[in-house]
Amino acid sequence: MMTKRRTLAIGRQAVEALSDYYAEPAWMREARLAAWTLYERMNWPSRKEEAWRRMPLQRFPLDELRLALGDETVARDEVWPDCWVQPLSPQALSAGLLLHHNGEQRYVDLDPRLQSQGVVLADLHRALHTHGDLIREHWMRGMWARPDFNRFTALHAALWHGGTFIYVPRGGRIERPLQSLVVYEEDGGVGLHHTLVIVEPGARLTLMQDRLSRETTPALGVEVVEIYAGEGALVRYASLQHWGDRRYAVSVQNAQVEAGARLLWLNGGLGSAMSKDFLRTDLLAEEARGEMYGFIFGRQGQVIDQSTYQHHRAPRTTSNLLFRNVLPAEARTVFYGMIRVEPEAQRTQGYQANNNLLLADARAHAIPGLEIIADDVQCSHGATVARMDEEQLFYLQARGIPRPQAEYLITQGFLEPIVHRFPLACLRDRLREEVAARFWGR
Repeated sequence: MMTKRRTLAIGRQAVEALSDYYAEPAWMREARLAAWTLYERMNWPSRKEEAWRRMPLQRFPLDELRLALGDETVARDEVWPDCWVQPLSPQALSAGLLLHHNGEQRYVDLDPRLQSQGVVLADLHRALHTHGDLIREHWMRGMWARPDFNRFTALHAALWHGGTFIYVPRGGRIERPLQSLVVYEEDGGVGLHHTLVIVEPGARLTLMQDRLSRETTPALGVEVVEIYAGEGALVRYASLQHWGDRRYAVSVQNAQVEAGARLLWLNGGLGSAMSKDFLRTDLLAEEARGEMYGFIFGRQGQVIDQSTYQHHRAPRTTSNLLFRNVLPAEARTVFYGMIRVEPEAQRTQGYQANNNLLLADARAHAIPGLEIIADDVQCSHGATVARMDEEQLFYLQARGIPRPQAEYLITQGFLEPIVHRFPLACLRDRLREEVAARFWGR
């Protein structure tokens, strides 16, 4: 049986209590307090800002925010999500697993052979005491991950609680994926998970991270993900969210990619009441490559707003983005994408596409954009919003396939270019099952 959780109202005292609770180093305490001062000075975003113009922020539960701390250790099997997002066996398909439940680490397991090579998969609070200098060097350094990006990131920087830390040393090769699961129950308080991934030059990593919540009252979540891919590194990051239908989420994810490194970034959105996602890739040096693929299968009445940024800051860099969304009745998505090419980033190649499939009376706003200040580049963008093609449906029905089944096949085919890029056949199969369940249950 769980002990009673300690609940703190959001404020400066909560910042200090949180730092004391984890016995944090002085620099982190100072960073938290500086972020709280910044938070107090800032206002919540408004619709006057382009990034927030189409998000009804007034519906977010921003009053009386509370932070929940401390309960007794929970057995691993007691907190596995009641859905297909089950942990892969470390002995079979994954090399390591880290589980957070209501902001606290509940389970961690990493292949001993990787530990002997210096690979780290750890709770971020604990890692502050073993890899503090490394964390401090990279802490909230990306342009969109900084505390001053908006009031949500300032709140996160001041009161982050629960975190995933992954470090792969120079030349390290992790052949099997690592897993990170983040779960919140109804008494989990504000979700403020922080993920920091550092992959040094020449190293390789595949990380699968999923979030799930089961709140019974409206709850706020503000996560930050930072990824650093060193020179010649290969990073594959599969990011999924299965938030409950009463969670209002803000996700800020920022990747920095060095010379010759490649980032394959996969996103799947299958939950939340409303969510605002910021996804940014900074290509910092020559031959850096960033690929971003994502999909959303919305719920009725759901609102998901995505802002993406592909930033080319050096010559001969490449970015490729494809996001596809499926919308049932009364759902709404917003896609605001930008490719920016700096003057020094000659011979850049950048591509961006957003496609939206409307299953009923839904709305999709697609706003791709280019900011090109170089004169020797190949960049393009595009967007589509449409219902199912009646000719395609007629073709399938003419071959004896009932219309509902034909609509399902078209939906699966629409999302398949994204789904098939996820690592591991079993994960791809589970995603297809999730899409099928969502389609028939919509």
